[in-house]
Amino acid sequence: MRKLILSSAGLAARILPMNIKKSLYRSKLVAYIVRAGLNLAVPEGLTEVTVASGELKGMLLALDLKTEKDYWLGTYETDIQKAIMDLAKPGFIAYDVGANIGYVSLLLGRAVGENGRVFSFEAYPKNQYRLHKNIALNRWRERVVVVRAAVVESCRPVRFLVGPSGGTGKAEGSAGREELTYSQPIVVTGVSLDAFVYEAGRPAPQIVKMDIEGGEVLALPGMQRLLQEARPVMLLELHGQKAAQVAWEYLTKAGYRLYGMKPGYPPIPNIEALDWKAYLVGLPLGRSDGWQRDR
Repeated sequence: MRKLILSSAGLAARILPMNIKKSLYRSKLVAYIVRAGLNLAVPEGLTEVTVASGELKGMLLALDLKTEKDYWLGTYETDIQKAIMDLAKPGFIAYDVGANIGYVSLLLGRAVGENGRVFSFEAYPKNQYRLHKNIALNRWRERVVVVRAAVVESCRPVRFLVGPSGGTGKAEGSAGREELTYSQPIVVTGVSLDAFVYEAGRPAPQIVKMDIEGGEVLALPGMQRLLQEARPVMLLELHGQKAAQVAWEYLTKAGYRLYGMKPGYPPIPNIEALDWKAYLVGLPLGRSDGWQRDR
């Protein structure tokens, strides 16, 4: 029975259109029934699975299927999946800032291809272990490089607040998410992206994804030269008004236009148009018109 439930879920993920899958999850009752049924079938602990659908379809991940079904079924952050496939090109250097267990790093790796490179920044040691494991499962150690550091405004030790889940930790001084309960801080390495590129001599990125639980208020001030000179495409998930204000200030000052990370990529005319939790695409002026024509 367990195998039947899991195979049926995987088949449904593969054949159902994304809009139907999203509508099913919007129904609290349907979502509860689906999750409850799957929880009865999935094993405890980490299981190596093949991603059933989405832009990472066919790749391998080690997942806790009781809590990470959306990775397996391909329904995780579908808008960022599409944005990466639209904007990351073969041969690009990509930075995944806040890599967690590597889902987006692998998406970027697939998009940039064998001639590209992904640098995956992750501060939390437990996530680093799983990040390495998921990279190894797909034999992409040469394509995806793990950087064991929190991205902040300067190179320094950082007190890192461990959140209730692997995806909610953040550097001390980050904005937002005050409603969460954090355990005892740990000390991790901190690095600025400007120093990573211009002092350590790493290649500058053409695209940066940043999801660091309000840590944008620390990371963006530490990449001002990168924004002015390398001018990467920015994909950001912001948490709270302060993070939105900092992102708006630094990106517009560097000559970026902001768009919503949703179908059609609508322009963001002003900071008041940003929601409490915003998903943004930042494009440097001079590239945005061509991007608009390409869509």
